[in-house]
Amino acid sequence: MSDYLHIDPAGVGEAEIYRLLIGGVVPRPIGWASTVSAAGVANLAPFSFFTVVCVVPPMISLTIAPRGDGGDKDTLKNIRSTGEFCFNVVTRPVWERMVDTGNGFPEDDSEFAETGLTPIPSVKVKPPRVGESPIHFECRLHQAIELGVSRHTLTIGEVVMMHVDPACMTGKYIDMRKLEPVGRLNGFFYTALGEIMERKYEDKR
Repeated sequence: MSDYLHIDPAGVGEAEIYRLLIGGVVPRPIGWASTVSAAGVANLAPFSFFTVVCVVPPMISLTIAPRGDGGDKDTLKNIRSTGEFCFNVVTRPVWERMVDTGNGFPEDDSEFAETGLTPIPSVKVKPPRVGESPIHFECRLHQAIELGVSRHTLTIGEVVMMHVDPACMTGKYIDMRKLEPVGRLNGFFYTALGEIMERKYEDKR
């Protein structure tokens, strides 16, 4: 292997740090979050800084960067004002429309209407679910933590209701081949599943 490049984040600009982070932490799951504004407009947007953070109680997180002008994105404003959001899993059949929901529509326009996606009612929260997505987690805001000089907000939600289409399950487990999840790479690139590998842990203690 050739010599490594050694990069000290303290000595490079934010854009280069960002390029290295999103190119090195891959593939990333996509947090496709639906929210509702105080005026009742349904919003839908994708975030690739997304993961599970706790099991009991179940919690997931979105990290939401500010807009280019430094203001809060609609998703964050809506979560702060209502305390609720819904995660919708991104699968191969809907990945292109997922990308389109990130196109930066005016605040009073709903991405559901703009992209032809179907809003269906949630059970415990007001934000609708994406009817074309096979898995939804309804969430209530647990904590929002502003990080760094660039004001990235780590938004942690407690999952209060889960919905899973049985068509993507085999027995008790969600079957990745049936689900066909899509992940985020760097640039404008995304990935679907390729080869699925399995290797079990062994207790060596």
